Amino acid sequence: MIDILKTRLLLWKKKLLTTLFWLLLPVLGTYLFISIVNTIQDDSKVPIGIVVEDDSALANNLLQSISNSNLVQVYESNEKEALYNLEKHEVDSVFIIHDEFEVNIKSGLRKNIISSYYTELSFAYTPVKEMIVSLVQEEAGRAKATNFILQMNEEYNGSDPWSWEEVQNKVRQVQLNENLLNTAFTYTGTSNSEEQPSLISWNTWTIWAILSLLSSLFLFDWVIKERALTVSARFSFMKVSKWSYYLKLIILYFFIFFLFDLIAIALFTLRLDQSISLRFIFILISFRLMLCMLSFGLASFFRKAFTYYWVSILLVIVLAFLTGAIIPIHQIIPEIPYVNYFNPLQDFINENLTILWGIISFIFLILTLIRKEVTNA
Repeated sequence: MIDILKTRLLLWKKKLLTTLFWLLLPVLGTYLFISIVNTIQDDSKVPIGIVVEDDSALANNLLQSISNSNLVQVYESNEKEALYNLEKHEVDSVFIIHDEFEVNIKSGLRKNIISSYYTELSFAYTPVKEMIVSLVQEEAGRAKATNFILQMNEEYNGSDPWSWEEVQNKVRQVQLNENLLNTAFTYTGTSNSEEQPSLISWNTWTIWAILSLLSSLFLFDWVIKERALTVSARFSFMKVSKWSYYLKLIILYFFIFFLFDLIAIALFTLRLDQSISLRFIFILISFRLMLCMLSFGLASFFRKAFTYYWVSILLVIVLAFLTGAIIPIHQIIPEIPYVNYFNPLQDFINENLTILWGIISFIFLILTLIRKEVTNA
């Protein structure tokens, strides 16, 4: 094994930059991609103008809830300035919280409490309007619950004279603790529902898995290059069999890849706030083993490196499309049954051990090594 490592180091020395590029691609590529996307998303919030005519607690709470949204960037001003900015298209739309907003909400009145202005270029007006309407309905629901509690306390001569603010705070606390505004359901025979990501959603480890597949395929091009007649002739003078030689090389590449995988774990944990568990380490190991065996087996079917590179790129693009990493197809078209079984990345993306494709890749590897041994016998 030491002799094989020394020999491999001599080969890597001749193409050090290329080897380091493919080894670092999953780590640095994922980090740069996620960082750039997060920056773009932070800078691409929809600018809206908000005019608050009612200086009350409920109106300020609504303004704070709108400002906390990841969808919009709020610019508070008076009505004249807000409409002027709308005419110059500096804001997408304008929303005015009218005077006596709190009084109307407490009275159960929901008409004419908010006005909105938009232009023919207000591309995000509809989703922003729906978000604000839902927040107003939330405030109205809390007000209705508060009125009901105060009325019941008065009718039954409650001993404690609660104030509106006390009941409102209690309602908010119950709402947060009990998660009353979110409802999950499942069909019979299906797994528990999970919160669906937004349309633009990038998973760090999904991007890493795709880039890891690409780098693994390209770094295993040595399988094709060592099948050349001038190179393969040396096996007649080696102490180890060709089967043993290839197996040791696969193990060597696995440990080198895993070393850079640990670097990825450290970087993503420190810089991208990814949580790592011991179970995930085993998931990553099973995934990396599968990639090494699959890359070796796939490279063994090609005689020209150029063709192998193009097939590898095409395969990675197809799998990236199937996983939804490029386009969130699962949110656009219905999920096709059994398609995930043909995706070697799916188990890792679902945070499961890569068992099925690990077994397939292992059988693929054994058959390839046996075929090589018989061919060269």
